[in-house]
Amino acid sequence: RKDTEKRVFLNKDQIEKLTNLDLKEGKKADLWRDLFLFSIYAGGLRFSDVIELQYSNYNEEEQRIKKVIRKTGRLHQFKIGKVAIDILNKYKKEGTQQDDYIFPIITDKKSYNNSEEIRYFISQRENHSANFQLNRMGTKLKLPFSLSFHLSRHSFATNALNNGMRIEHVSKLMDHTDISTTQIYAKIINEELDKAVDNYIF
Repeated sequence: RKDTEKRVFLNKDQIEKLTNLDLKEGKKADLWRDLFLFSIYAGGLRFSDVIELQYSNYNEEEQRIKKVIRKTGRLHQFKIGKVAIDILNKYKKEGTQQDDYIFPIITDKKSYNNSEEIRYFISQRENHSANFQLNRMGTKLKLPFSLSFHLSRHSFATNALNNGMRIEHVSKLMDHTDISTTQIYAKIINEELDKAVDNYIF
């Protein structure tokens, strides 16, 4: 079962190193890094939900995102913090329509909206491209695991719990149907803690 998979994630130090990695601005790699970091700081939003973010999903005054989550079909709303807001602002353009996508990934809005098949194809293709670039960044950073977009979700959960966020809140932000899914992350933190005790307390 998926639950027992080793959930790898970036710790605070690794997130900082990824943030400061020297990449050419305006290149695809820079865009994928921004989206990856955005997901970490926006409640672990899944890839398809990040690339589908429209101006209508973001309430600037309340700094809140409101979107129907593709996987669950539920309306999900939550506040985002400074890092996520800065990334959104970086991609904001003048004279946009409410139904325009914030990030420059989906170019043919009409086809994307009208066809489930095209949506799936574009999402898969772009996810593949993101993972390819992220993996290269991970290699540069000498991460002990392969970096892919989905790890932004794990990184959000483990860092939020580590920072003392209540598990119910993490669960809600990740739009988990069942808190037992979120408890996997708490278990990872406890394992890390046990390891730390074994390593440092003789």
